[in-house]
Amino acid sequence: MSTSSDHGRIRSGTPTTYYDGQVRIPGYGDAPERCRDYKPVGFCEHGHTILGRSSCGTRYCPDHWRDWCEEAVINMVARLGAYREAQDGWDKRMVHAVASPPQDRRYSRRELWDTRSDAYDAFEAAGGRGGAVITHPYRTTEEANALYASSDAREEGVGKWRWLRDLAGDLPGDDWGELEEFVEPSPHYHALLAVEDLDGSAAPSGWVVKNIRSFEPFQYDDAESYEDMVAAAYYVLTHGAVQQDRTTLTYFGAVHPNAFDPAEALTLTKWRRIQMEAERAVKGHEEEIEESRGCGGGPEECPHEDCEAVVLDMMHLPDRLDDDEWVSKVRVLKGGRRRLKRLRGALAYWEGRTDRPPPSARVSETLYLEWLERRGRSLTPEPRQSRLGA
Repeated sequence: MSTSSDHGRIRSGTPTTYYDGQVRIPGYGDAPERCRDYKPVGFCEHGHTILGRSSCGTRYCPDHWRDWCEEAVINMVARLGAYREAQDGWDKRMVHAVASPPQDRRYSRRELWDTRSDAYDAFEAAGGRGGAVITHPYRTTEEANALYASSDAREEGVGKWRWLRDLAGDLPGDDWGELEEFVEPSPHYHALLAVEDLDGSAAPSGWVVKNIRSFEPFQYDDAESYEDMVAAAYYVLTHGAVQQDRTTLTYFGAVHPNAFDPAEALTLTKWRRIQMEAERAVKGHEEEIEESRGCGGGPEECPHEDCEAVVLDMMHLPDRLDDDEWVSKVRVLKGGRRRLKRLRGALAYWEGRTDRPPPSARVSETLYLEWLERRGRSLTPEPRQSRLGA
């Protein structure tokens, strides 16, 4: 499955905008309070406990925006798949299209969002019956495009926006500030569009509507029928517009919830099958992305300073702590005894054999590790004393 739906520039220039930095993309906000609690998520071969945060599933969160994206893609692909299944013949056809608004306007934050309604009209004028629309506030700069072209990312199946996110994350300083060096404001609107024949020349004056790609014919019980929709949905959501009280993804026309209800249009069995296939396709896409990154749900290498040991999932911790040879190797390392105490505390927490840490420790990595160490100390076997004489 392709992990990229990158496309060329729609226009050469950009309009005047007034929302730079005020509108962002997923993952560049603040973590909400409900996801700030730490918990053990793994450990390294040198005995360091790896902490992570509980997922809040919000698009703003730097740690968990991908969870929001995954859920949104599942729901989007299921709705679009159900709509296609309910149609006959060419009415099943769907494309990934993009609409660029007139360049002689000035776009504030409000104008960026309000123009989305005009984008619906532009898609409909070009022949679209309805679909899912994602507002995009930025495009990549010529410098960013050149950097991407000179890398191996495309050959490795890594899309341009994902590559730029990783690059910005590797640079010192605030990630959003670094990413801003590679993007420029340029409002446009992506759509996964139900259309028999897209005619961009019929779009209203000043609008440019283009077909990026047509999706494969749809068969609700064929897993491959979902893959290109999933890839396109991920692409458009990962750098869609994010602003408080504004919705990144909307539906319009014949696909809007007020116009189409999958539960009414399809049998319950067929609708459930489509939901299942959509989720399965999304999970497979996520696994492919993680494999191309070379990591799973957590870091591949230990994030502790001067430690690059392999990180393992918590499920492997019981076996490691029962392995006397591994425990001995960790114990002789600098701070090894402390690491083992923390690991025993982490295992007790993971297995539900201890209470939750106090509120102050849940939001502080340092205090959480100290709490684990205290828990582990109470669980650490006392060293055996050799007896002389008997």
